[in-house]
Amino acid sequence: MAYASGVKLSSLAGIIGAGVGGYIGYTQAADVSSLTPVTGALILGGVGLVVGSAGAFLLKSLMQFVIYLIMFGVLAYVFQNQIEALTGINPVHATLSFLSDLGVPVGSIPGLKDAASTSPN
Repeated sequence: MAYASGVKLSSLAGIIGAGVGGYIGYTQAADVSSLTPVTGALILGGVGLVVGSAGAFLLKSLMQFVIYLIMFGVLAYVFQNQIEALTGINPVHATLSFLSDLGVPVGSIPGLKDAASTSPN
């Protein structure tokens, strides 16, 4: 049901995309190609409809994924001692070490200067 909640947003974004695409197609069809303005408006309006609605749906899905990552991170931070007791790996130190290996400057964050370089053992 979470995916059905963005139907109105995707529809509105599709309509706006269709309007923008139709306007661009109508005004630029004769300059760019030998199409009539109405044909250009129909073609680019259809493209704008699909791209606008798909883009809104994907952005909404991406934001839901980011929210789940944040919630997982909060759980890992709150229960880091229990997770370390179970697995022998501190999830906060492991995440900071992984991010610093990727080149993310986590050492410049105040209070985390040496957390990425220290190992839990």
